[in-house]
Amino acid sequence: MVTFSDKNLSKLRQAIGYSRRQLQPFRQQRYEVIRQYVGYHYSDDGASDRVPVNLLELAINIYTQQMAARIPQVLVSTIFRQLKPTAANFELAINHLLNEIKFGETIRLAVIDALFSLGIIKSGLERRSSVEINGYLHDVGQPFADNISLDNWVHDTTATRLEQCQFMGDRYRLPLELVKESKAFKNTDDLQPTVKTAYNEDGDSKTESLSHGSQVDPDEYKEHVELWDIWLPLENLLLTIPAEGDGKPVRVIDWDGPETGPYHLLSFSPVPGNIMPLAPSALWMDLHDLANRLFRKLGRQAERQKTVLGVQSGAEDDGNRILKANDGEALRMDNPDRAREYRFGGIDQPSLAFLLQVKDLFVYLGGNLDSLGGLSPMADTLGQDQLLAQNASKRVSDMQDRVITFTKDVINSLGFYLWTDPLINLPLTKRVPGMEELSVPVTFDAESREGDFLDYNIQIEPYSMQHQSPQMKLQALVQVVQQFIAPFAPMMAEQGIGINFEALLHTIGKYANVSELNEILEFSQPSGTYERSMVGQPPVKWPTTRHISERVNRPGATRSGKDAALMQTLLGGNPQQSELAAIRRPTG
Repeated sequence: MVTFSDKNLSKLRQAIGYSRRQLQPFRQQRYEVIRQYVGYHYSDDGASDRVPVNLLELAINIYTQQMAARIPQVLVSTIFRQLKPTAANFELAINHLLNEIKFGETIRLAVIDALFSLGIIKSGLERRSSVEINGYLHDVGQPFADNISLDNWVHDTTATRLEQCQFMGDRYRLPLELVKESKAFKNTDDLQPTVKTAYNEDGDSKTESLSHGSQVDPDEYKEHVELWDIWLPLENLLLTIPAEGDGKPVRVIDWDGPETGPYHLLSFSPVPGNIMPLAPSALWMDLHDLANRLFRKLGRQAERQKTVLGVQSGAEDDGNRILKANDGEALRMDNPDRAREYRFGGIDQPSLAFLLQVKDLFVYLGGNLDSLGGLSPMADTLGQDQLLAQNASKRVSDMQDRVITFTKDVINSLGFYLWTDPLINLPLTKRVPGMEELSVPVTFDAESREGDFLDYNIQIEPYSMQHQSPQMKLQALVQVVQQFIAPFAPMMAEQGIGINFEALLHTIGKYANVSELNEILEFSQPSGTYERSMVGQPPVKWPTTRHISERVNRPGATRSGKDAALMQTLLGGNPQQSELAAIRRPTG
């Protein structure tokens, strides 16, 4: 076991304490933003006031869908021809592992964390017996990738870039009995149980207290101890030390993992000369707060609004008859002019117009959220709306690139552990290209590996992490059929390539959500058997189809146009009749 001097340990603890204090404002800001994100009705410790217009949740959800809606698909390639079969097996093994450890959810949580502050993932290989860390059960010999909360994180805040950090690490809780019995830990005799609290050591609230409550000493089934894993890049060491007290390290090992270390950090807006990034939610928070304060104020005004019937002295009988009359009923009145309806209070129109402007500013500063989220059309024509969507996505493209690079780094680490683990043994199934109904069982283990890990290039399909609805898949399928299959069908027939119309129609019915299509159509031949006897025969002359396009103009409306017309009306302006008519039309 590698040693670590008491003098160095004392300096390290002081540095950790200093950096934790420097990170306290960032933790507190993150806590407040997440309180607004969960709203008033999440728990007793949610937002302190109602959040009727949760613009923050809307933006977070839209951006998460744009960047990490699905589990990434990994492609493994190599420049060496003799290693290509191994690369194919390696690709299967990595994708199998990602599904096994639910990696898609891990990346999704990291993206959400990065939108609030900093996304952190810790990767490694569990070499001991099964042990639960941060809520995840790590099986022996299985690589893992876990999310790390900023509440349980520390890095060297004296550095201006992450590459300059002298240390970084995370805090976690383990059963005290397990730590003392494990052979991986030393110096455990003096370890004492650590009380679980809702606060960090500097007094700021942990985000987990939003659901767990602020109870200082909750009842736990087993006693736990808090430990810090600290990675020292310069010394190439990984230390495990007690979070409380001045106890000796319980584990000091030479780092033999990937050169990038066990921690992977994701951020979107770096700040020059500062190690902490600017979180996107920090830009949205003020407008979100202002919009909700305005909406609550307008709500109170609406609740105070009332309509009363005023009658002059001597006309009380007319007032009573009016109150008792039903809608549309004729009644006798002695002095109609002496009874009159009065309205008091109500929503302030300039304030309502200002709220609409604040909402539009939020959508604008959020990168055109209406277009990104598909909430409503932003232009009068389909072509214009598609152009706006493409331009809006340019703002997101940089964030998507950062997420893909971050994901690739994590997967490279997981692939490194898969490749270097001498005990790895994964039973896999390889599909035969062109004959998907056939499969061949293969095993990925130490004996089947050929070459070096650096001989392989791990890439991520860029669009595999984005949301793709069945309608989008159907549209892509139709485009392929129209643009590639139908025009070249005669030449494809000459090469013996036919179209499996049964499979095509089944797929169309599935993506279009029209299950009745399978009942309407009857197929005389089994699926997958189509005639290939046209090889070498003259090409078939396909019938010519003529399409006549007729453009029909129908008046529409966009959300931004309706809001602009409504604001102009509320502020006493005189919009055009077409703009007033658009207010009553639905969007879409």
